[in-house]
Amino acid sequence: MKEILPLQILPERVKNVLGGHPWIFSGALAGKPRIPDGSVVRILAGKQFIGVGYYNSHTDIAVRILTMKDEPIDAGFFAERFRLLRRRKEEWLPPRTNAYRAVFAESDGLPGLVVDKYGDTLVAQFHTLGMDGLKSLVTEGLVKAFSPRTVVERSDVSIRAMEGLTDKPVGILHGTEVREVEIEENGFKFLVHVIEGQKTGFFLDQRDNRQALIKYAKGRTLANCFSYTGGFSVYAASVAKRVVSVDISKPATEYCRRNFRLNGHAVNEEDFLAQDVFDFLKEMKPGAFDMIILDPPSFAKNKKQLANAIKAYTTINSKALEKLPDGGILVSSSCTSHVDQSIFIKILHQSSVNTRCSLKVLESREQPFDHPYHLSFPEGRYLKFFVLQKWAR
Repeated sequence: MKEILPLQILPERVKNVLGGHPWIFSGALAGKPRIPDGSVVRILAGKQFIGVGYYNSHTDIAVRILTMKDEPIDAGFFAERFRLLRRRKEEWLPPRTNAYRAVFAESDGLPGLVVDKYGDTLVAQFHTLGMDGLKSLVTEGLVKAFSPRTVVERSDVSIRAMEGLTDKPVGILHGTEVREVEIEENGFKFLVHVIEGQKTGFFLDQRDNRQALIKYAKGRTLANCFSYTGGFSVYAASVAKRVVSVDISKPATEYCRRNFRLNGHAVNEEDFLAQDVFDFLKEMKPGAFDMIILDPPSFAKNKKQLANAIKAYTTINSKALEKLPDGGILVSSSCTSHVDQSIFIKILHQSSVNTRCSLKVLESREQPFDHPYHLSFPEGRYLKFFVLQKWAR
């Protein structure tokens, strides 16, 4: 159990917290607390109890809320929260699927913690100083709630530096050594490298969107750009005429080949390209593909990079539209949280203006139920996903 220290905030700043927002900014503190960074705190406004969270003076977000109840923060607290999340998420999990996001940080009431479940393997990321200090209790809670074979830590994320953390630990927190696991998603199979793969090894947030694309991919010649280990490619290959996967990472491209074989798809070497997508789009012959998927990594880690991100998104979407034939399908996605829905729509529209065509929205989607966002915490809404058809003017 963690010792809980009292922390006072200004009464006039209580409204947002009581409204459900999980952050308390430094300007809301009553004076400068003499509390060690990373401490678990009992938040008070005068004599009014507000909640329990953890403190860090290194960031503008001074306190992140763990619970609005006056309760101890121990392994039992985490196990109870994990059991509740597991029960509610697995209720809606699609058939023949054994991988999902078990914990989505603030949106699941556990700021600074991400946990993905890959079969009987859990992969956890600790983003903040406060949650990092609770690692042993979190691990114990995960073991109690999930009985996993392995709990892997993948805290190799740059955001830790903003919290005053200098390390990026990767390793086994519980159970047997593991590097690669096989998962099932909507009946498709994938190999996930949980130690060296991007993020926690696989992009679970596109699961429903991959399934939704099957009807558009039928009979088409398709280029999946930023293909990583072939999530969209494997789904599309079940119905498409041809699928070409493009990613700058050679290891990811090799995993894409392996995932094709795992699902019984033919592997033609010329359809797996370890190449920069910007170069691929530039060199592509017009009309070579009648469907292009753009699912790039985040182009902006902070607000200072927003202008460059908008430029990059506009460039790749314009290039794709330039090469698509009339009636072709553009699938464009953004996981950059600083590019909100309205900005992304403007980017797509500007890309159509640049290429003198019109774009009809066939479908727009967001992140799935296991990556939820609260109406009181819109910062948790990050994924934009559009299926568009090109129309000549």
